This record gives sequence, structure tokens and C-alpha cells, in this order.
Amino acid sequence: MRTTSSSFRRGTSSIMGTLIFIGIIFTAFIPMLLVMRQADTLHEMRKHELGILDQERASEKLNFYAYPLEEEPDLTPDQDELILRIKNEGSVSIKIVNVWINDEEYHQEVNTQDVNIKSMETISLEPLPVILQDLTSYTVKVVTEKGNVFSSEAGTLYYSSSADGWYTPSLGICVHINNLKGKYQILIRINLGDDPLPEHSYSSTFLEHGEIEEIFWVDFPGTYYVTIKKDAGGSWVNVIPPYDDEPIDVLWPASKPITDVYASGIFA
Repeated sequence: MRTTSSSFRRGTSSIMGTLIFIGIIFTAFIPMLLVMRQADTLHEMRKHELGILDQERASEKLNFYAYPLEEEPDLTPDQDELILRIKNEGSVSIKIVNVWINDEEYHQEVNTQDVNIKSMETISLEPLPVILQDLTSYTVKVVTEKGNVFSSEAGTLYYSSSADGWYTPSLGICVHINNLKGKYQILIRINLGDDPLPEHSYSSTFLEHGEIEEIFWVDFPGTYYVTIKKDAGGSWVNVIPPYDDEPIDVLWPASKPITDVYASGIFA
């Protein structure tokens, strides 16, 4: 009769135990390791997506101002309307998803949502009816799809019946140049008397491409004198239409707080 020694049985048991242990490692540890690696991959993908979203959010740049529309006959005495003019000065399209007035979401039935604005495009939202209250301020903001909040460049609007309606601390002249390519000089003067120095000035530091829009803030309503010149090989010449100390009126509150001036980039 053949017999099996105790040392052989112990060796066989050790081998079987090792195989069982390795089996447990492969059936438990390896799947866990794969799950952890998958979680790390998903985490890195999410970080990458958030990084792209942050870059896109940072690239959004809006220039917008809110101002009141003149009273319409069909409005009741305690109502008025606000116009929101928005220019996308960024490199990517911007989607407006909401309007806030005095830090409260605007709930009127108007088409203020899902407004797409292309790069360098300027639009005006349809008038927003508001309930006027005497001696009340109105702060207007817009919210983009990516979560950026922009406030009106015209600042806070105020309404007072004793002050004949709306007024604002921010008045200005907005110069628009339909430019293809060129360098420009813009001067804003208060008067043409003994002081020839401009109140505001702008000069291109490089060759500009595309439409130019510059806002010059002024302190008071009144008449200002605007000059727009284009570089013609070292000398500044007029464009069409010519603005050479052209009188421009800022007539708030009889008109918008921002007076628009339009010029082409074509030499006169």
C-alpha cells in the first residue's frame, strides 16, 4: 500500500492556499482597481470640461445699457418701459437667459429668454414694462447661459415725479465706426472756446479690424463737439460723414442717456 507523507500533504495544502489567495486577489482587488481607475478618468474628464467652461465663461464680454422708452399712449400712468441694448464684445456667441431688475427675476410675459447674440453683434430686447414707484431706483442686470451676470453700463436708473420722471447719473456719447480696417482718433470737447483740449479722446494703438464702438461718459446734459479722424499714412483726415467738432446733443431726460454717433470708415 502506498502512503502519502505528511510533508507532501502540507506542501499541497500550501499550494492550494496560495492559489485560493491569488483567486481572491483577482476577483476582488483587480475589479476594485479598475473601478478606481475609471473614477479617476471620469474625474479628469470632468475637470477638463469645467476648465473649458471656465475659459468660455471668462471669454464672455457684454456692453449693455438700459434706458427708459418714452411713454406710450396705451400705458397706464403708473407704468413705463425699459429698453435693453446689448453688444457682444467677446469672441464667442452669448445666450441671454434672464433679466433681473433690482435683484429680482423679471417675470413679465416678454421674450427676454433664449436670446443669442453673435460676436460683435448689437441687439435691443423688446421693451420691458415696469411698475413705476416714486423715488425708486432701478438696477438692471442680464444673465447669460454660462452664468455670467452683467450690469447696465448706464448705472442705476432713478424715477421721481418731482424730477419730471427718469434720471440717471450716467450720461454719454457712443461712437460707432463701420470699420473694415484702419486706425482712428476720436475727440470729445465740451466747448470750442479758449480751451482746445478735449474732454475725452481715443486713439487706435494698432490697426483695427471690424466695427468700433466707444462710449465716452459725460457729466451733464448739453452740447458736446465730436471729431472723428482716420489715419491716412501719417496724417489724420475726415471720414464720411465728416465729424470735425460736430455738435452732438445729450438731452437726457428728453431722450436716451446715451447719444449714438455713427460714422463710416471711408475717407471723405
